[in-house]
Amino acid sequence: MDDMVTATNDAPGRLRDEAQIAADSAYMKGDGAPVAGSIPMSTSRYLNSPLFAHAYTTLSLRRFGHDIPVTYDIPDMQRGMEDVADVMNTVRLIAEEREKKPEFAAWLDRRRDTRWNPAEMGHYADGTLGATIRDFIVKSGMDIEFSYKGKEITSDIEYLFKRGAQSHDIQHMVTLFGPNIAGETAMAMMNVTCDANYFSPELAHAIYMGTLFVSSASYMRAGLHYPAGMPILLEAMERGIAAGRAIKKPLLMVDWEDYLDWQIADIAADLGFEQGPGDAWVAFDPMLLG
Repeated sequence: MDDMVTATNDAPGRLRDEAQIAADSAYMKGDGAPVAGSIPMSTSRYLNSPLFAHAYTTLSLRRFGHDIPVTYDIPDMQRGMEDVADVMNTVRLIAEEREKKPEFAAWLDRRRDTRWNPAEMGHYADGTLGATIRDFIVKSGMDIEFSYKGKEITSDIEYLFKRGAQSHDIQHMVTLFGPNIAGETAMAMMNVTCDANYFSPELAHAIYMGTLFVSSASYMRAGLHYPAGMPILLEAMERGIAAGRAIKKPLLMVDWEDYLDWQIADIAADLGFEQGPGDAWVAFDPMLLG
C-alpha cells in the first residue's frame, strides 16, 4: 500500500506552483549575482569548513535514535570548531579582558584545578555540593575530569576551556538543569546568556561556541522530528536564559571549591539564579528521542 496521502477534494499536491516559486525567488535573490568560482565558497568561514558544516548539519537534522548515545556527534563537533577557531585571536581577547576585568584576571591567576577523589570526601554532609559530587562519582562511575585529564595547563586559554569542560557535571548538580534533553538545552542557554552578558562580544563568542552549537541544533532537531517535545524545550530555553541573566557571574568562573560544604539550594541563592526542575524533565525525554 502506498504510504503517500492521496489528495482529496481538489486539495493541491504542493503549496506553491512554479510561477509562485519563481516570483518569490526573484524577490528574495534580487538582481545581484554571486562571484563565480571553481568550488563553492562563501563569506562564512563556518560554511566553508566541511568539518563544521557536516557536524552542524548532522546534529541539527538527524534523529536521536536509541542505537547510539546522544553525545555521539560531539567529537565531530569539536573537530569542526577546531577547524574554524582563531586561537591566537582568542588569546589576544583573553589578554584584553584581563585588563578590563580584575575579577576575571584574578580567577585566571588562581587556576584552581581540583582532583575530585570521593575517598577524601566522606565528611561532607548530605545535600551539600561536596556530598553530591562524591555520590555522583561513586554511583555513576563517571569521571568529572575526563576532558583535558592529565594535561598540564600552561596558558590562560587552556585553563579557561579546561575549567569549563570539567565543571560541566557540577553545573548540572547546582543548576538542577538536567542531565536530560531539556535540561542540557537549558544549561547551554544559561551559559550562552551569562557569557554574552559578562565578556566582550568576541570573547563570549569564542567561549560559548560549543554550547551555542548544541543548543541551536537541539532546537532545530526538535522542531523537525519531535514537535510534541517543542513546548518543554522552549520552556527549558526560556528558563535557561532567565537564569543566565540573573546569575552574578558566568558559571565558568564560579570557584566550586568554595561551596563544597554548602547546601545546593543555598549555592544557587548566593549566585542569584532560580534553579531548574531537577529530574522532572526526564519524563519528557521520550518526546525528544527515537
